[in-house]
Amino acid sequence: MNFSAARLQRILAEPPVQFRTSEYISRGFKFMNDNFGLLVAFMLVSGVISFFCQSMPYVGFILSMAISPVLSVGYSQFIYMVSRGHKADFGEFFKGFTKFGPLILTYLLMVVISLLALLPGLIVWYKAGMADWIVEMINAYPLFRDVPNPAEMVDMSLFWIGLLLMIMGGLGIGLFLVWSLQIAWFYEVGPLEAIDASRKLIARNWGTILGFLILSGLIAAGGILLCGFGVLYTAPAMTCAHFFAFADATQLLEGDDEDKPDLMDHLIV
Repeated sequence: MNFSAARLQRILAEPPVQFRTSEYISRGFKFMNDNFGLLVAFMLVSGVISFFCQSMPYVGFILSMAISPVLSVGYSQFIYMVSRGHKADFGEFFKGFTKFGPLILTYLLMVVISLLALLPGLIVWYKAGMADWIVEMINAYPLFRDVPNPAEMVDMSLFWIGLLLMIMGGLGIGLFLVWSLQIAWFYEVGPLEAIDASRKLIARNWGTILGFLILSGLIAAGGILLCGFGVLYTAPAMTCAHFFAFADATQLLEGDDEDKPDLMDHLIV
């Protein structure tokens, strides 16, 4: 389905909704409990697909980048369909392929913006001598016996300044890109419009959303403590929580009569 760009603009013009972190996390766990089998199956299948793409010589990195946004929106598509009362099957996870072009363009633009945000820190690292130290690391592979202490080659004061700049750039810019792919998938907008809409939505509650992302990330990673297998439960659950946060901010689950599903939805099994 595709919602109109006009609807997105109306949402951006309205007052922001109250961000409810605990409710989104609770809904994420509930949805995971109700759809455990399909969500875990997709997590495993998407992991295998990503591993296969990455392992391919020469083109692995490119394939991995191309497949990542498509698989990412698969969760959102499935959760949306089930939440709207539709009987969703495993094929819902792969409908991102029907909008491959806009998704990959949005993703590539996100990567470029993120790299630009990291650039000041990388420049400071270069000035600090990190490039020479990394070359020494590469030359010492695989034993790493003759790797010099970083303090011997690197200006550590510049190192910490560069690290701080990269953290600030990565978190600051990355935070505002979080919902770009979902907007590109659900709304009839281009990559630039999707990224700009994500920025505007996140800016309304950026502090609360940052806290939500950190907390949900800790919960997802906490599954590793349960013999490692717990992440099969906590990671998809927090992905569901992310969707409900996005859906609340964009009123996605409050569809109206003018936003009908695209005819393609009826043709795709």
